[in-house]
This record gives sequence, C-alpha cells and structure tokens, in this order.
Amino acid sequence: MAETNMNKKAKVRRIRHRGRENQVIIYIGKHLRFFFNEHDWKVLPMAAVIAALVGMVIRKRFFINMEGSLIGAFALTCVGIWNGCFNSIQSVCRERPIVKREHRSGMHISAYVTAHMIYQFLLCAAQTGLSMYMMKIMGVQFPKEGFMTSWMIVDIGITLLLITYASDMMSLFISSISHTTTGAMTVMPFILIFQLVFSGGIIPLPAWSQTLSDFTISNYGIRAIAAQSGYNEMPMVTAWNTLEGMRNSEIGGTVTVGQLLDLTASDAAQKRRDTVIVPSYTVQEAANFTGTVADALQLKDKVVIPAMTVEDVLNQILTNDALQELQDKDLPTEAEGENMKASDMIRLLLNVCRENGLSDQSLTSEITVDDAIRSLRLDELAQSDGDVPLNKPITLGEAIDFLSGNEWVQSKREETVTVKLTIGDVFDLVGEENIKAAVEEKTAQAAWKAEYERTPENIIINWIMLGLFIMAFALLATLALELIDKDKR
Repeated sequence: MAETNMNKKAKVRRIRHRGRENQVIIYIGKHLRFFFNEHDWKVLPMAAVIAALVGMVIRKRFFINMEGSLIGAFALTCVGIWNGCFNSIQSVCRERPIVKREHRSGMHISAYVTAHMIYQFLLCAAQTGLSMYMMKIMGVQFPKEGFMTSWMIVDIGITLLLITYASDMMSLFISSISHTTTGAMTVMPFILIFQLVFSGGIIPLPAWSQTLSDFTISNYGIRAIAAQSGYNEMPMVTAWNTLEGMRNSEIGGTVTVGQLLDLTASDAAQKRRDTVIVPSYTVQEAANFTGTVADALQLKDKVVIPAMTVEDVLNQILTNDALQELQDKDLPTEAEGENMKASDMIRLLLNVCRENGLSDQSLTSEITVDDAIRSLRLDELAQSDGDVPLNKPITLGEAIDFLSGNEWVQSKREETVTVKLTIGDVFDLVGEENIKAAVEEKTAQAAWKAEYERTPENIIINWIMLGLFIMAFALLATLALELIDKDKR
C-alpha cells in the first residue's frame, strides 16, 4: 500500500524548471558534478597517455614522408575515435531509468541532449588540447606555419577535435539506444573495428566494400589530416629503403649472347629506340667510368689477351675458320710448275720451329683488363684534356641496329656470358643518389591520391563531413530518447 502511494506521488511530481534554457543549464551542472564526483575526469589522463604513446611512434615519421604522414593521420584519427567513444558510451544508459522518469515529469529531451553536447564538446576540447601538447612534448615535429590557420598544430588540433566530437556523438547515440552499460560496451568494439578497418587509409579495401568507408568518421579524419600534412607533396621512401636493404644481394648469372640479342628485338626495347644508353663522355668521365665498371663487374683480373708462344700463333692460324681463304692460297716454290698451299707452308714452318726449339718462345705476354685500361693512359689524359668529349651519344636504336647487322656478333650467339655483381655495385655504377631520386619520385607519383590533395576546399569539405556526422548522431540520439516512454523495461 505504501509503494502505491509513493508511485502516485512520483506520477504527480513535475520538474520545477519547464524552460529548455533552464533545463540545459541544470543538466550541464549535473554533468560537471559527475565529472568530479563520479571520476569522469579520468578520461583526461587516459587521453594524455594515449597521445604520448602515439607521439613516440610517429614522431620520426609524421610530416617527413608519404608513409609517415599517412601513418600519422591514421594514428591521430585512432586517438580521436578512441577518446570520443569512451567519453559518452555509458553517459545515457547508466541513468536510463532517471531519464525516463524525468521525461515523464516534464524534462525536454532536446534540452537533455543539448546539455550533453555542450559538456561533451568541452571535454573533447580539453582532451584535444592535452593530446596535442603531449605529442609536442614527445617530439612530434609539427611545422610552424599552418595551412588553414597560422599554426600547423592548430590546424591538426581542429581536425582532431572534430574527429573526437563526432565519435563522442556517435557513442552518445549508441548509449541512447542501449538499455544497459553492458550492452553499450558490448557493441563498442564492433563500432571501433568498423571505423578503423573501413577507414580506407592504411588497409586497402576490396571494391565491394569501398563505399562503406564513406560512412565512417575515420575516413574523413584521415583525409583531412593527410591533406594538412602535405601527403602528396612528400617523397615515398619504402621502395628505396627496401632496395637499399638488398645492397649485398647478388644479381646476375650465366646467359648466352643469343638471349641478350633477343632482348633487343622485344617490344619494350623497340619503344625506347631514342633512349640514350651511352651519353657523351669527357676524358675525365671516361677514366672514372672505366675503372668503376671494371671494379663492379670484377673484370680487372680477367685476361683479354693470353700469353702466346710461336706454336700457339701458328696453330691459331691453322685452326681459325676466318683465315680459311688464306690457308688455301697457293704459294709458288722453287720447283718449276709446283705450288704449295699456305697451310702446308705454315705446318712446315711449325715443324722447323719444333726441331730448332723455337716453338716455345713467347711472342706476346698476358694482358688483363687492368693492363689494357692502364695502357690507355686515361688518368694522364684526364689531367691535361679532362673536358674534351670522346664520343657522341649512342641511342638504344643505334646499338640494336649495330648488333643485329654485325656478322661477328651474330656468330657468337651460342657463347655464354657470366655476370655476378651486387645491388651495391649497381648503385656505385649508376650513382646511388640518382637511383634514390628516381625511385622516390616514381613511387611518389604512383602513391598520389586526389582525396589527399592539399587545398583549402578539400580540407573544408572533410571538416563539413565531420560536422554532419556530429549533427546526425545528435539528432538520432534525440529521436531515440524521445521514444524512451515506449520502453516497457
């Protein structure tokens, strides 16, 4: 009987302040009491710790290169989403019975949600300021000059605030439709996973799921921060770092001359006929290049002209197919009417040399590539005529035409060529800085993205989209709570 009387009193009780403005002020005061008395202030040191940890990870990457800017944008977006989600995920569902009772007594849901929005905005602003300060302390090198404002740290701070606040309003909506704190916390991990996996930033998405990224806060947050940091204007270093890590890896092998010649007939080679493969070299450049090539290909000790005796020379003449016409030539003799072939004369001379011990006498000494280079005296010439050009540029087409029309080269198709060198040797041969510049430039061009273009219009559009998320989730939370009286529990 006593319970019935109490319920009747509760039903006739009405809220004293009926105006929305007064109710907003009252509920802001209530949230502030929760902040101090219910330890809601704990979200601030948590935000500081998270920002410090993230700052330690991105401080040597953010604003440095493409990869670092994208990783930094993703990391900062994660910070904002994490802070915002846990600000309000339990704020409504933990007092759901009270909200239902006060709504029946005359509380305006719009005033209740507005008070939440004001309080949560102040909380998000405090978290953002603290996060930016901690990242600055941890060594993140924010450029001094901003793009949208006078300071880059303020530019990034505005985007982080919008991400945090949008996530906060999303959690407020989830808290509004959840009946218990356990239910809200159970849903929260799935929301976080959806936001981060389908952000479209770090993780490439299959074609069927790319549209989902347009419905994530993280997508617009990453776009805004990447654009602000100048993603498209920076070099990409991953490919070069990978290549440099292979410096000691060996490349090359054994191929036939024919396989190399067949490459010149490929479509790729024909399309590049006008490409200069041998530039014009001065005497000084030729001296440097010749020595570098010999070192890189490990050819300095290779014998180009072996030591030859009298017998070696005569045998070479007898066995060389190119001298067959000379060997078959008839030579006159003292006997009238008789001739002797040149090959017979050479054999006769060879026997005479053997009989007299002259066949082993050396005619030439061994000459290596290094000996041949030194014989050119390029170093001496470089001192006096270093700037004198030695040749005209040679294009790929000219080289192909020469190789395909040269009978001697074609006759060597079955011979093998063995080349063994390291990636580092190629760097030394071509020039490490030249390779690095080319690789970074080409990979940066391939990684360029229109959605990260650094323009005021692009950044403002992403800010507007985050603002629309804020308003949409606040409206959804209001609509959900307007129906709270239909909740039978």
